[in-house]
Amino acid sequence: MLLVEIIAMVDVFRSSPPPTTMAVFLEKHVVPSLWQVLRVPSRSLSYLKKMQKFFQSEYTAEELMVKLKHQMLDVEQQDQKFRPERHKILGPDLASAHFLLARGASVKFLDDDMWHRAIQNKILLPRHKIDSMYVEGIDASNTRLMYEAFDCLANLSKLRYLSLKNCEFIDDWCLDRFHIFRDTLEFLDLSGCSNISERGIASLHKLSKLDSLILKDLPNLKELEFVVVMLQGFHTNCRILTSSMTELSPKEHLLST
Repeated sequence: MLLVEIIAMVDVFRSSPPPTTMAVFLEKHVVPSLWQVLRVPSRSLSYLKKMQKFFQSEYTAEELMVKLKHQMLDVEQQDQKFRPERHKILGPDLASAHFLLARGASVKFLDDDMWHRAIQNKILLPRHKIDSMYVEGIDASNTRLMYEAFDCLANLSKLRYLSLKNCEFIDDWCLDRFHIFRDTLEFLDLSGCSNISERGIASLHKLSKLDSLILKDLPNLKELEFVVVMLQGFHTNCRILTSSMTELSPKEHLLST
């Protein structure tokens, strides 16, 4: 009944003509996040109770928007935290692949030309550990990956390609964690990540194998030329793209099919 009541509340906002800002927000953020929570039955009841209590409280429209946004971000952060049981069953690579596909990303495994993604919310990957399956590429463009997600990616020993293009929650704190990829990562796309500054980019000097970096459309990067010169001091052979020049797509770059 909890879920039915909450969805009914959402439908009231959604069906009110003309569509309101609240209706759009609920449509875009609340309903998808609820389904993310419901994927894990052990956590769904507690989250649904919190949401029911939230909707039953009295707020102005502006207060409701702010508080609801914070509530849903908290749900997403909790949902992206490391789950030891998942990694114990699947191993680090398949566990990470399941995690990423469930959140809209695609992955490529070593010695496999195919990029795998969820199809109609179904993840067509093995559900038991396979030692020979290593994640080599991740295209997480336009996803909502957060800082918490990188605990789930910490043991990817073969990762060479990572695209985080247009990821709104990727920030300097996330980049500071990229030392987990220091011995393997060759290609990194951070274009459109609006919360990244010079501080985060400076931490990329730890990536010893990096040879391609895309830094386009980063509004918080005020000293771009200085950052490029600094990074190239550490990575003399690294190609750093900062303009609107044509760049190879994920399917055409290091992991071409």
